[in-house]
Amino acid sequence: MPELHPSLADHGLRVIEHGLDAPLDADVVPLSCDVIEGDAAAVLFAHEDALEWVVYEYDHDWRSLGLTAIRVADTPLRGEGAQVEIRHDSSERSRIRGWGLRGRHLVHVRILRTHRIARLRVAARTVVALRGWAIVVWRGRQAPAISASGPQQ
Repeated sequence: MPELHPSLADHGLRVIEHGLDAPLDADVVPLSCDVIEGDAAAVLFAHEDALEWVVYEYDHDWRSLGLTAIRVADTPLRGEGAQVEIRHDSSERSRIRGWGLRGRHLVHVRILRTHRIARLRVAARTVVALRGWAIVVWRGRQAPAISASGPQQ
């Protein structure tokens, strides 16, 4: 696993509060953010040769559930069309909700490779896909419906 940026959790909070244009360290580039209001959020960054992300839960304020990273070289690209390709799935155990045997209190994150797609439609929200990557967060066992909602210019 690549070494994580030391301020990744703080940068993620800035992106949640101020959007993808939030001022950050020069070596960290925000790529995507998905927020389920009052529940969960995830922010995806490019840092050196890796994709790094932070998962949050909301309980009076945003709390980090965990940080993760993968090397871009470890995620081979396939296909050239305007498509969504699943690259990585992970889940974190809820710290504010009781543990359920069915896993419905897990917070799931999916990292997607988006080629020529500007936005994704995830349930009733829109997730921006900058520079060919997007992140999606949800609770429960089933992933939400994800569809492309616009080509990149």
